[in-house]
Amino acid sequence: MSFSEPDTDILVPAFDVRAFARRAAGPAAAAAVAAAAIVIAGGPLHAFAHALRRALDADPRWVIGGAVFELLSFAGYVALFWMIGSRATTRLGLNESTQVTLGGAAATRLLPTAGVGGAAMTLWALRKAGLGSRGATRTLLGFLIVLYSVFLAAIALSGGLIALGIASGDGPLALSAVPAAAATLAIAGSLALAARRPRTPRRAARLHTAADVFGAAVRDAIGHVRSGDLRLLGALAWWTFDASVLWAMLHAFGAPPPFAVVVLAYFVGQVGNTIPIPGAVSGGIVGVLVAFAVPADLALVSVLAYRAIAIWLPAPMGLVALGALRRTMARWTAEDAVAGVEVAHDAAPAMPVHAPAPVARAPRPCPEPALLAA
Repeated sequence: MSFSEPDTDILVPAFDVRAFARRAAGPAAAAAVAAAAIVIAGGPLHAFAHALRRALDADPRWVIGGAVFELLSFAGYVALFWMIGSRATTRLGLNESTQVTLGGAAATRLLPTAGVGGAAMTLWALRKAGLGSRGATRTLLGFLIVLYSVFLAAIALSGGLIALGIASGDGPLALSAVPAAAATLAIAGSLALAARRPRTPRRAARLHTAADVFGAAVRDAIGHVRSGDLRLLGALAWWTFDASVLWAMLHAFGAPPPFAVVVLAYFVGQVGNTIPIPGAVSGGIVGVLVAFAVPADLALVSVLAYRAIAIWLPAPMGLVALGALRRTMARWTAEDAVAGVEVAHDAAPAMPVHAPAPVARAPRPCPEPALLAA
């Protein structure tokens, strides 16, 4: 399989304050309309009013703790990317890995890219680091497989424990058993693709080729795990501390449900990232919490507070990282240009050295035949 390099390059976007204000105006207007509806309509909207009252009574210690958990979560994300990126190229040290990860977070949160801005920017950064399209794609896939293996394992474990009655949770059996079974099947399918023998180019159809690429990335991920690098703990830190933000918000506004329920609601809700609908993640988490007997107002205010911290706390750091990433990529481009000139100079054929042309001499006159006879 081959990946073709695009003819045009992508520029790291500069932060547009006006565009950011326009984007923030929508949620602000929606919040104002919701507040007005609560005051005017009443009735079923009283749950929102109760949520607002809970927000006013929040415990600031747990809110601060949630912010600290989110920072620790991103530290784990950076550590994992640093570990996998540095094995692919020496250009991705700790500083560069921080710039790519935080810049990708800013692209995901602040740019109108339907949630794929971070992945696209990370892939492009890997290409600019010298990996090319094939190497960048394989490195990014390996990183995501290591990261999301924890995601699937958490759903399988928490859902299985609740479904089997080992962990407490008063909710529908299908809501725990089905996600656990789906996650287990996804893990088994990924391992099966890793064990599958790649097809020859002649027999490889497009679907089989994609399966071969994914299987190779799974094998890369297994190799990363077998390395025993401590930075692999970043995958656990990313999910654990981000889920801890939700747990802290439930503490800040009331009493949280059993820990297994929080874990299941968090991870099942994250599946909403695959749905291109605003609020899918928040709605999914709230729905699971309510299904497991968490009061609606507590679930609503806790999830909204969690999403506010998870989305907007990393945004200022991401904007700073974007500026640093622009400078780093400019340096990489300059280094590549110098290296290209040197390679061209070394590959140029040497000019042949010609020996000096012999000097022509005038022929000596031959003696006359008459003189020879005498």
